[in-house]
Amino acid sequence: MTNKEYHARAEISKSDLDLLAKSPFHFKFKDEFEREESKALILGSAVHKLVLEPLDFEKEFIVEPQADKRTKAGREAYDEFLARLGDKTPLDSQTLQKAKEIAGKVNGAKQTALFLKDGLAEQSYFGQIEGVKVKCRPDFYNENLGLVVDLKTTSDASAAGFAKSVANFNYHIQAAFYSDILRQNGKTVNNFLFIAVETKKPYMVGFYELDNVAIEQGRESYLKLLELYKLCLKRNEWWGYSKFDGQSINAVQTLSLPAWKFYESVG
Repeated sequence: MTNKEYHARAEISKSDLDLLAKSPFHFKFKDEFEREESKALILGSAVHKLVLEPLDFEKEFIVEPQADKRTKAGREAYDEFLARLGDKTPLDSQTLQKAKEIAGKVNGAKQTALFLKDGLAEQSYFGQIEGVKVKCRPDFYNENLGLVVDLKTTSDASAAGFAKSVANFNYHIQAAFYSDILRQNGKTVNNFLFIAVETKKPYMVGFYELDNVAIEQGRESYLKLLELYKLCLKRNEWWGYSKFDGQSINAVQTLSLPAWKFYESVG
C-alpha cells in the first residue's frame, strides 16, 4: 500500500489524534484546511526515504532544475518541470544534498545497521480499539527483535532536547498507539525505538526508548482522545477552542497565568 493510499483511508491515525487534541473542529474539517509543506517537513520526508527506502527515492522526489525564473527561458523550463511533476515532491539541489548528508550520518551509526534489518519499512497496519477503527504506518518493524523503529529529524537530538520533543509532539502517544495496533496484528512488540537526528551540522544522532511510565501515559491519553472522538460522533458536534465539561460546550473560558510566571523575578 502506498503512503497516499494509506492516508486516504478513514481509520483514525496518530496525526488524527493530534488534531483531536488541538480541537474536534481541527479533526473534522482537516481536509478543508490549506496545507503548505514547510522546508523542514520536506527535508524530513527526504531523509526518511533515503534511510528507509532509498531505492524508491526517485519515485517520490524530483530535483528542481537550475532555471532562472526571471528570464523567459527559465520560466518556460520551470513550467515544463511543473507539468511533469505529477505526485512527486520537488526538491532543490541544496535540500537534496543536505538530506543525503543527514541520511549518511544515520546510516553511518553502527546501531542503525543493527536495528534497521530483519523487517520492512513503511508497512500499514489496521485494527480496532474501544470500538474505533484505527491505523498506523511505522517507519520500520524489526521482526527478530520485536522492535518498532521511528526516525525523527529534530533541532536537538540530545537526551534532554529530544525529551522536550516527545512532550511537545506527543511521541509517547505514538509509541503506545502503534505498539497496541501492531500487537492486534499478531506482532510482538518488545520496544519502541526513536532514532533522532539533527538537521544542522554535525547532524548528531541519538537512540532513545521511553520508560513504562511515559508509555502508559501515552496509552491513557490516546484512549481519552478516542472517547472524545466517539462522543463527537454521537453528538455530531465538533467544537473548536471551547471547553466541554461533559454536558455542555462553553465558549468563554477562564485563564490563569502559567506556573513559571509566578516565579519570574521583576527588576
